Amino acid sequence: MKGITLVFFCVFSVALGAAPAGLLELTSSELRLVQNGSDEVRVARSLREATGSNTYLTSAARSPWDQQRLLVSTTFHGIFESEDDGETWNALGRGNGLRTIYKGNGFYDDIARVAYDASDRNILWLHRAQSGDLVAIDRRRGAVVNLPSSRGERALEAAVIAGDQPLARLYPAREERMARAADKVSFFLAPWHVGPDSLPGHMEFAREQGFNAVVIDFKDDNGRIAYETSLELPRQVGAVRRFFDAQRVIRTVHENDLYLIARIVVFKDEQLYRYQNNRYALWDSRRNAPWGVFRQETTDDGETRSRQVEYWVDPFSEFVWDYNIAIARELQEMGVDEIQFDYIRTPADGRRQDIVYRYKEDSPALNRGIDYGDPRVQALTEFARRAREQISIPISIDVFGFNGWYRMSYLGQDIAALAQYVDVISPMLYPSHFPRAFMGDMPYLEWAEYLYEEGTARGRRITGDTVLIRPYIQSFLIGGELRFDEDTYTEYLKRQIRGSLAAGASGFTLWNFSGRYYMVSRGLWFDDDERSAPR
Repeated sequence: MKGITLVFFCVFSVALGAAPAGLLELTSSELRLVQNGSDEVRVARSLREATGSNTYLTSAARSPWDQQRLLVSTTFHGIFESEDDGETWNALGRGNGLRTIYKGNGFYDDIARVAYDASDRNILWLHRAQSGDLVAIDRRRGAVVNLPSSRGERALEAAVIAGDQPLARLYPAREERMARAADKVSFFLAPWHVGPDSLPGHMEFAREQGFNAVVIDFKDDNGRIAYETSLELPRQVGAVRRFFDAQRVIRTVHENDLYLIARIVVFKDEQLYRYQNNRYALWDSRRNAPWGVFRQETTDDGETRSRQVEYWVDPFSEFVWDYNIAIARELQEMGVDEIQFDYIRTPADGRRQDIVYRYKEDSPALNRGIDYGDPRVQALTEFARRAREQISIPISIDVFGFNGWYRMSYLGQDIAALAQYVDVISPMLYPSHFPRAFMGDMPYLEWAEYLYEEGTARGRRITGDTVLIRPYIQSFLIGGELRFDEDTYTEYLKRQIRGSLAAGASGFTLWNFSGRYYMVSRGLWFDDDERSAPR
């Protein structure tokens, strides 16, 4: 692609007429009330307490019937209303007549705009972000009512839109990178699965099943560098654990006509965590010690002890960024086809309220570009930007399933923000990791297919198709799934794949940490007549 093309949403706010109660301004993180005829600006601080910090604010509106009444819509926590000009807020959820937008487990439709109806104070108009539908709801009954769409369009013109988020920025050569990364059907292998005795068997499996790519750990979940790196810093850190000969693995994969995706785990890193007396570790404000995720265990003699099971480094640290990018650059020079960053997020477990980000204050992440309202989003986005500047081959990232379903800042993963700098996003839409209460009125296998189809489609819409969506497919069984017989788990796998491809996924990746892909023993592919779940 010649030159640089920019695709973005401009920063703007829309004023709602010359109302005596004042004007409204909205960003994705705050609502501002500007008093007419004065310089007074008041921020609706209690709104953020009501909505939670992970959801983005999308629109705001003032009632034409009562100037003290305000509406605000969000990306996944529904709609909130204030009756006292923004001082206090209540959720308009299932108990307040808006059950039609409820998805289950505390999640709601992604609403792009919301407004009051100028003709009927009992009608609210919604513009669904994902489908584009305009919906009129009678709040007395919580029911959708049939009204002319032109009436809804007029009502929604009054909504103040939060437009301070970029959709994507196309860097030079992005189209060429995306073409190289497109339609890759792959499976994951840990470092101990690619030794000289085991790699040939996996290559045979790839040929038999029709794969054209493979994902291999080069830096694993413990922060271990799995090959003999020439970089000095990983040696100083003590991170090098030579599981395989990188050049031999790269050569073997390419000889088998497979595209090689090198996985690098970023911010979950026990080795770097321990380096220089925990210099780059997250800090624990309560313990005044390095922060971690701990599990209570009972020893053989009946004693209970606490064991640390996760080690995280500071995502605001430039040192941490550059450490991982240097590894990615070396692998690029060695000939891998794509870099995949995993654990490009903050912790999901443990006492997260105790975390101190010691490198946050001086981090360049807070001094560049857009304020996303969540510093964690800015840290991860700045890491991706820096990686993009130094890596010319395709970059992919892995994200939580809900972070592909919704635009949010949970764990710092905002896929619209990250899409500016990467070529592929891989949502982990594993059904076993979604609460069954979420859209859970379907039979399990149908629900699994729906999660992948809708999750893939939403990822494409949220990013505006400026990146490829390549989901991770659950190729393992857990919990109640362990009772599946072969016919059922084969159908389970196929339904996930079918849902992904039906929604326009650009390939997919199978995940089974054990490397045992028994669920594909009968083949991945299916015919059109293989649509129903086994009885």
